[in-house]
Amino acid sequence: MAGVLVERQLSASSRSSVRFTLASEEHDGAIRRLLRENPMHGEVSLSFEREPNYFFSKELAGGRDQTILAFEGQRLLCMGRCSTRSRYVNGQLRRVAYLSELRLDSQARSRFDILRRGYQFFGQIQSDDPPELCFTSIAADNDRARRFLERGLPGMPAYKFIAGFTTFLIPVPRPSQLGPSERLGVSSVSATMARWSDLVAFLNAHGKEHQLASHWTVDDLYSLANFGLSLADVQVVVEDGQIIACGGLWDQRCFRQTVVRGYRTKIGRGRHLINLSATLFGTPRLPEIGSVLAVGILCPFAVRTTGERVLLPLLESLLFVGARRGLEFIALGFADDDHRLAIIRKRFRCREYRTRLYEVQWGERAEAISKAHPCLPEIALL
Repeated sequence: MAGVLVERQLSASSRSSVRFTLASEEHDGAIRRLLRENPMHGEVSLSFEREPNYFFSKELAGGRDQTILAFEGQRLLCMGRCSTRSRYVNGQLRRVAYLSELRLDSQARSRFDILRRGYQFFGQIQSDDPPELCFTSIAADNDRARRFLERGLPGMPAYKFIAGFTTFLIPVPRPSQLGPSERLGVSSVSATMARWSDLVAFLNAHGKEHQLASHWTVDDLYSLANFGLSLADVQVVVEDGQIIACGGLWDQRCFRQTVVRGYRTKIGRGRHLINLSATLFGTPRLPEIGSVLAVGILCPFAVRTTGERVLLPLLESLLFVGARRGLEFIALGFADDDHRLAIIRKRFRCREYRTRLYEVQWGERAEAISKAHPCLPEIALL
């Protein structure tokens, strides 16, 4: 009801024929069309899709989701998603909203007034119970979006840079190319052999030391089985009876997909040579245009500071899992000031996807995000 009232107020106050509303099941087809036809451009153009039903993963892992839509006539021109969940900020739990899936239809590329009014709509529907913090990410090479959103135009929220963030795509080798993790002195077990309460306590203790990390409950973990991740898929490293690391390999293709839509000219022309080299040397290949990336995302993921010697053995153990399940890549991400970036780069030949994290501010916020702890939002929940 609140969404309908705000829609009427905004429509009545503008001469524009664009109307705003909150998404519901009746909009499913229009949303999936917009996501499919409007990829994010860069060195590799990717569309982030939600097949076969946009709403299948609503309220994922205890989150609260709202999607704002802008229609002109019967055509969906713009959308944006807000997912609110409990996250750690400066060591304390806060209600944090992640703003994502901002898409402007190709037929409305120059109509930035739609974005401005959409943010106004969002501010009004959140006014009764606003999140304590909002953040988002923008591809580092998406210069057009960055220039617009960083300018601080009237009617737009302020985008305050938090940190650079790097997502790795590590190619999954053939099983014969993998060596057993036990040779490095570390072995992992399935999370089904650990108490769920112990696993949750470990994840939250780790999250408290990182900015924007999610707070977990036993119910949250249990619910992931409905979305392609059971606890049998989570590897746990135990030392002296204590969990010191864990990692799950989450294949999300049952409800959302990353689809390759194109390559910039130089990469596209050399793709076949790059893939030939990948076959010979085990470097990441470039998938066919139109293909869905077979990616397992590390989530939940945590390595205790004193147990970082297990990081590489844990990843190698998960590569075994990925190979058995026919995955092409495993994905994990770190803030650019996280020292584990160097460890991953030294050990693996991987592709990197760079983004920039921003706090999105309506007005001033008293509490700033401290630089004392690195950012570590779970990419599987973004």
